Amino acid sequence: MTLVMYTLLLCTTVPFSVLNPEANDAVPEPNLFLRILKLLLLASGVLVLIWRHSFAALLTREVNKFFIAFVVLALLSTMWSIEPAITMTRFISMLTICLVCGACVMVGWHEQRFQTILRSFLTALMVGSLIFGMIAPDLAMEHGTDISLAGAWRGLMGQKNALGHAASITVFLWVHGLLTKQVKFWQFAFGFSAAMACLILSHSSTSIFGALFSVMLLLLLLLGPKGKRRYMASVVVVFAVMILLYSLVVLNIFPSLDFLLQPVVALTGKDATFSGRTQIWAVIREHISQRPLLGTGFGAYWIGRVPTSPSYVFITRKSNFYPTEAHNGYLDIINDLGYVGLVCLLGYLLVFLRQSLALLKIEYNQATLYLVLLFEELINNLSESDWLSSGGVAMPIVTLATFALARALMEQRLRTQSPQLPLPAVWPGRRRRAQFTSNAR
Repeated sequence: MTLVMYTLLLCTTVPFSVLNPEANDAVPEPNLFLRILKLLLLASGVLVLIWRHSFAALLTREVNKFFIAFVVLALLSTMWSIEPAITMTRFISMLTICLVCGACVMVGWHEQRFQTILRSFLTALMVGSLIFGMIAPDLAMEHGTDISLAGAWRGLMGQKNALGHAASITVFLWVHGLLTKQVKFWQFAFGFSAAMACLILSHSSTSIFGALFSVMLLLLLLLGPKGKRRYMASVVVVFAVMILLYSLVVLNIFPSLDFLLQPVVALTGKDATFSGRTQIWAVIREHISQRPLLGTGFGAYWIGRVPTSPSYVFITRKSNFYPTEAHNGYLDIINDLGYVGLVCLLGYLLVFLRQSLALLKIEYNQATLYLVLLFEELINNLSESDWLSSGGVAMPIVTLATFALARALMEQRLRTQSPQLPLPAVWPGRRRRAQFTSNAR
């Protein structure tokens, strides 16, 4: 199952066009090998679901209900999509991610498996990107002369921001591992250094800001006396308010708060337009106004430089510039699935936060990791589009975290309902973990 998860992460993270970067924003050519690989991933998820159907039924009771609602809404959007075939294709990709991540937490799962899988894969990706950059710098670097592209690396990823985002997650995974004593110092030094190198080389100011914010939150949650932990829920709420305020300023909802943006601009090196993103947001808002309730279909807007696509407006209006995304995850959700989709997303985020806070009372160290991941994604999606997008590193990681949270809460519920269950088994080389597979069935 670990190999299957690695394969899924590889397919969603490293584009097959990595050796031909000019094709990244064009309509992708059909790839038979990739299609067969995705079908095998889908089949593996279905087979595990059938094999562990009783366990899956128990797990589903704890899965974030708004996440399920979002998946259902994406499927239903094929009925009103402007590109039904594209919407169905991208829904199948989303479904594959959901099934594989769900299967992963049902087979051989233990308390630290979430970070173990991600740390190993993402660190290998960071090291591979550095080696790729030294061997083929023309392919591993962005081609452009403006301040955001000049000298920036994208490594094995499709673009520099994708590399920066993956590096940001890798950074706080290693910091969390060190603070919770899950990794040795030499392992931390190696993985953290590779991630920081990629983070800096990517020139992604959003990712750098997200990494700093995540590490700061980890230090607040994990350092200091244990007696302060009862106040951590309040700390998390304060951080949530800070991000909300920052998002309002970025989207220019309250122009009078522009002065709050100056420290962020100075820290990240961006201008007040966020490297031209505000112009993209204006075009997207104009398109949203045409179908504000249900949107134009999941994944149906950004389909490449095709004259029949509404996103082709960027080619005609912006001198052949095609951004491939809205560079704001919330706007892209509204654009695809309307304000109904935004409600599902906000509901999902609130439930994810509530479940993580509930887990703080059970598995404190593990819950802090999910909380930091949530806040890192909240920050990243202010200037990038990663919410439930099957074409990046965020979707499989956040989906795996969603099912991992459900698994932890399910085990706690079983402990409460059946005190006579045996004590957790011992995983070799790791802390004691709960195994309720056979008992639950």
